[in-house]
Amino acid sequence: MVSLIPDEMLKEELAPLSITIPNLLNSIDFYEEGVYANDCSRDWWCPWPIERVDVPQQSNQGDCGMFVLKYIELLSAEISLATCTTQNMPFFRLKLAAEILRGDAYMP
Repeated sequence: MVSLIPDEMLKEELAPLSITIPNLLNSIDFYEEGVYANDCSRDWWCPWPIERVDVPQQSNQGDCGMFVLKYIELLSAEISLATCTTQNMPFFRLKLAAEILRGDAYMP
């Protein structure tokens, strides 16, 4: 819920990750030679920018987990987040339960 964490606090809390993730990617040779994160001109990595994007928000205190799961599912499939609404969460919960029971859900 965006209203719970001010932008400045979010940036402060995520700052270590904005440095660590590109550094790790560089360490495993993720970037092509001569191509650096964020068009950085240095010989290694640059911190990633931190920005809050406009995404659908939950309207209650209990749907945060389902929202995160749906964001991951939809973003990884390059599908719009428009269906992520509080009204759709009961359906998404039932769908996930059915996938788990059928063995179709990813279970590590």
